[in-house]
Amino acid sequence: MRALTLLYPPKCMVCGERISEEQHGLCPDCRARIGQDMRALYCSTPQNTDGLVCAAPYQGRFRRAVLDYKFNQRYAYGKPLAELAAQAWELHHMPRPELVTCVPISAAHAHGRGFNQSAELAKCIAAQWDIPFEETLRRRVLARRQVDLRAEERWHNARRTFFPRSSADVNGKTVLLVDDIVTTGATVSTCAGILREMGAVHVWALAVAKTMR
Repeated sequence: MRALTLLYPPKCMVCGERISEEQHGLCPDCRARIGQDMRALYCSTPQNTDGLVCAAPYQGRFRRAVLDYKFNQRYAYGKPLAELAAQAWELHHMPRPELVTCVPISAAHAHGRGFNQSAELAKCIAAQWDIPFEETLRRRVLARRQVDLRAEERWHNARRTFFPRSSADVNGKTVLLVDDIVTTGATVSTCAGILREMGAVHVWALAVAKTMR
């Protein structure tokens, strides 16, 4: 492992500067900048949720890091991104959930990317807090991607996209719904509504990044 570190020293996922293994994917300067953004970032509450927290604005080099994680197989970025999301949650003194779940992606997208980026983030957060993780929702394969749609189209598409997993049990629970990027809030709102219909008492939302208008 040490030989690999010498050959391929870790780099900050945002700026590319060399860092140590102990710095968990971010150099001190980038961590400080993200921390400032985290304190200043305001997220309105999407419908059907009790609240939304996002770690950082979806812009600049941080945006590039999130895209590399999502589409360019930078799987190692998942843990530090999840840690940032958990840090934001704790910074705002939000309640601990009883169950962590995620926004689903279709089987076709999961096969193409090799993973569900939101599920991996949610698993990391659940493990950090020692809370159960469960995939509670499914996504229809033929649904159009939210990223390809205008704002008003996202709401209509989201409402016909998601449905419950038959094995999921959220009845009477406080659930945390994790996503990678929140734009209009249509996806989070729709998924939260389904979770409430499934019996969840509270549904909170947590994302790595929030688009800025």
